[in-house]
Amino acid sequence: MENQNQGQTINSQQMSYQQFQEQVQQQQAQERIQAQQALRNAGLDQRSQKVNQVVIEIQNIQHELQLAENQIQMQMDAQKRQIQNILQRLQQAEQQVKSTISAISAEPAQSSIPIQ
Repeated sequence: MENQNQGQTINSQQMSYQQFQEQVQQQQAQERIQAQQALRNAGLDQRSQKVNQVVIEIQNIQHELQLAENQIQMQMDAQKRQIQNILQRLQQAEQQVKSTISAISAEPAQSSIPIQ
């Protein structure tokens, strides 16, 4: 029985929270309407909308710019890794050449011209 009572208490608490949320949303909607009315009364409604649109457009452009910068940075990082891999392969090839030259220099000289 106690569990059922607790469940009912939780439901009634949730309802009051939902009612509170609805009240807050209604109040916010009413404040928006009042703000729009105040702007209309001041004659700023259309101008403020245009300014607001420009601000939003600037924010969108800034976001696009940030995305482009991130993409370029990723491409640069990938190219840098590619260059480092090529450099590493070049250094390995250079080391092989040096090793081969050292091995050839260490062998006794053999004449490739037959002696008659």
